[in-house]
Parts: sequence; structure tokens; C-alpha cells
Amino acid sequence: MKLQKLNRTLLGALLVSGALGVASQAHALSLTPGDANWTTVSTNNLNQSDVEALVGVSPLGLAYKQDFGGGESGNAAGYYTTTFSPDLVSGVSGDASSATITWDGGLKISCGDCFLVVKDGNHPDPNYIFNISGWNGTDAINLSGFWPGAGAISNVAIWNSYDGGSGGGTLVPEPETYAMLLAGLGLVGFAVRRKSA
Repeated sequence: MKLQKLNRTLLGALLVSGALGVASQAHALSLTPGDANWTTVSTNNLNQSDVEALVGVSPLGLAYKQDFGGGESGNAAGYYTTTFSPDLVSGVSGDASSATITWDGGLKISCGDCFLVVKDGNHPDPNYIFNISGWNGTDAINLSGFWPGAGAISNVAIWNSYDGGSGGGTLVPEPETYAMLLAGLGLVGFAVRRKSA
């Protein structure tokens, strides 16, 4: 009798934690130029020391960077996808005034101190820097309202202080791993029940 209660408790705990894991991915972080914590007048791409000097946090490492039209880098490259959307105001299909960064699973960026840089070299404030330290690394980041008719997003980059500024993150088990764990616990419960019967 106690064993059945224990099995139900374990199963309930696994189901609740799985539901919470799925529910936590249902949110999105939406940012516009007005949400930026810092801007620069430099038209150059910001490097590690530039970002550290602006935000006052050191050391930082490049976790993820995606250039418009290709080129992905950083320790989390391959685990995120950035989709750039055209500037519909100017009608120029090659310009992007919005973008969405989505997590594809696996390695997620760990944010103790996390900063997102949105870059455009053809605008008076070509670098927008956002403090996204509260971001969980799995929610989508939606960028909108950037330079309508006056430029385009040329790249997005996420810098973090994880593991001494390595720019890394943590591996998150795939849903299949949780399913195998649940199946294994079920088999153990079945074996124990059968043995006690």
C-alpha cells in the first residue's frame, strides 16, 4: 500500500515538473528601441571590451551572434535560430526592422549577467544594448520597431558572464530524456509491485 502511494507521488511530481518545463517556454521577451539600456554612436560592431565598458560588467563572453544574411557564432551557435523580418514601411524587402531569436533546444544561454546587442551601421544610434539578465535562455526574444525606413538590423549578439565570461550555457535534457526517465520509473514500480504480489 505504501509503495503504491510512493509510486503515485513520484509520478505526480514528474508530471508536474514536466508541465512546468513546457509552460515556462510559453513566454516571450519583447523589446523595442525604447527599451534599450544603452546606445552608442559608434558604427563599429561592439567587441568584448566595448560591451564590458558600456555595461560595467567584466568578464563577458560571446554566447550567440547571428548576422543578417548568414554567419552564426558564439558558444550557443546552432542552438538558437534568428529570423529577420523585412522593413515593411520602406518597402525594401532586404532590410530587417524586426527579428525573433528562438531556442532550438539543447544548450541554453545561462544569464547571470546577460546583454543583447542589436546593431545597425546606418543609423545615428547604431548599437542598442539591452540588459536581459532576467531572461531564462529558452523564451523567444521578439525585436520590433527598429529603424523603419531608415536602416536595417545587421546583427544581434548576446553576451554573458557565465563561467567566468566563457559565453557558455547549460545543457537542457530533451523531452525524450524525461520520457525515458518516466518509463524507467514505471518499469521499476511494476517490478517492485510484481515482486511484492
